[in-house]
Amino acid sequence: IYLAAGQVPNFRTINSFRLRHLERLPGLFTQIVYLCGTLGLIGFEHLAVDGQKIEANASFRRSKNLKQVKKEYDRMKRGLQKLLEKEVSEAFPQEKKQQRKEQLEKQLAKLASFQKELEQLDDEDARLNMTDRDAKVMRHKDGTSTPSYTHQSAVDDAHGVVTAVQTTCGNDGPEDLLPLVDESRKNSGKSHTAVTADCGFCDYPILEEVQTQREEEYYLPDRRYEADRTGCTKKGVYGPADFQEIEGGGYRCPAGADMEYKGISTLAKHQVHHYIGRGCGSCELKSRCTEGKKRHLYINVREPWRKKMREKLSSDEGREMYMKRQGTVEPVHGDDQKNKGWIQHHLRGLRKVTGEFLLLRIATNLGKIIQFRTCEMLAMETE
Repeated sequence: IYLAAGQVPNFRTINSFRLRHLERLPGLFTQIVYLCGTLGLIGFEHLAVDGQKIEANASFRRSKNLKQVKKEYDRMKRGLQKLLEKEVSEAFPQEKKQQRKEQLEKQLAKLASFQKELEQLDDEDARLNMTDRDAKVMRHKDGTSTPSYTHQSAVDDAHGVVTAVQTTCGNDGPEDLLPLVDESRKNSGKSHTAVTADCGFCDYPILEEVQTQREEEYYLPDRRYEADRTGCTKKGVYGPADFQEIEGGGYRCPAGADMEYKGISTLAKHQVHHYIGRGCGSCELKSRCTEGKKRHLYINVREPWRKKMREKLSSDEGREMYMKRQGTVEPVHGDDQKNKGWIQHHLRGLRKVTGEFLLLRIATNLGKIIQFRTCEMLAMETE
């Protein structure tokens, strides 16, 4: 700032530069991650994965389904008809009438094109945003719902270096976890010993894969882990966690009766073990257990993988490891939103917002180098 005498590029110049070099940003990010590894800023002990939702550069009101678009098109068409029927006067000259006519026709053409896009989705309830087609309406922690993107970061716990990033148009999902871990290994050149992520990245297939095919040690709670661990049940109703597993196979209901095994069936495209309660009609706990004649219990065939993961998380080592996750990855998100003021995108479209996020993460890692390895960098330049 001193050398430039306070002069700065115009924001349009900065934006043009950013858009012109979008394709180079992934390679530049990888180089900086590798440099961080060379400088000893990556510990390779613990990798914490998490995502954050950032509001898109688009209004919620511009997210519409097919029914809303048709309604707006009809309303605007009626408005155009009224305009054409309106007589020209001194207060409403021909020039103003022609200007408004052109504006309405332009808007009608946009709505007609947008309606065709929605019709191709073959879903009456599907929503698209007229400003940013890739931005889906998502619910944020504060309860608001806005068009947003999800940005995921894999952060090393040694100095907070971000080793891998990913941008999606939906919420955090199990399918996002392993690509991030693989990208981290590719960028840094080495695998981490342990990986932690929240329940959004967990499901049965992931639990099976990380415990049978991956070299890293994973700590992944499922969506029911915390509620089952604390004994929190909805309105006192008995959930699957209240049914005791019998040694050698089978389950016992909360009333102490062994349940009848009916075999393996398919439920919501998953293979499950099916159990039916015995003596439910005369049971004193029936009102808290089921509204039907008998209680049905469905246990996923891959439940042993969830049980094994829960045992790992409940161990002293597992609790200590998972407690580090929030303190590793959340400060990076806090720095984005509170210190850097990045709470809304400047660009539109998945490709551009991905580049915007990459640029931010490049700045994050450069900040770590400056904070912890300034002397080493100056020595390297001298040599």
